Order: sequence, then C-alpha cells, then structure tokens
Amino acid sequence: PYFTRFPGGESYSDLITRLEPVIIDMEQQTAPVLLVSHISVLQTLIAYFREDTPTNECMGLEVPLHTVIKFTPSRGGGWVESRHSLLLQSQQQ
Repeated sequence: PYFTRFPGGESYSDLITRLEPVIIDMEQQTAPVLLVSHISVLQTLIAYFREDTPTNECMGLEVPLHTVIKFTPSRGGGWVESRHSLLLQSQQQ
C-alpha cells in the first residue's frame, strides 16, 4: 500500500515527498505550529516525529478523533509526544 496510487490520488510515498518542505518549515518555527489535516497527512507526520516508527509503516498508525497530538522538542534532539482529548471525561467512550 505504501507505493500504491489510488485512482486520481497519490500514494503514501508521493505524500511524504510532497510533505518534505512542510516538515522543514515546521521544524524551523520558533512559535507553536497548529496543523489540521486529513488522516493520511497526520499519520505521515506522526511517523516522522516519532523516532521509533518508520515512515513507510505510517498507514497503520491510529489517529484518535477529538484529540490534539502535541510534539515538543526535547533536549539533545528528538520529540516528546503528548495527547490531549478535546472531549470532557463524561463524553469519552
């Protein structure tokens, strides 16, 4: 599936190539960046910022609804991931 192009669309490999300049721009920012996007873009970016997930395995990553996924730069390189639900405790299933 990584190299499979959907009819009229792009493969995950194409998507990663298209996102390279966006990732570079995001990494150069000194202020927080908010990104709202489709699941395939989010899966790709999550895989990139996680050090233990190869980007060619991003299709299997779960992206929860109503959740902010935050990546904070850590000392010495890398990123720390945290998740923040936008639902109240009583609304979560």
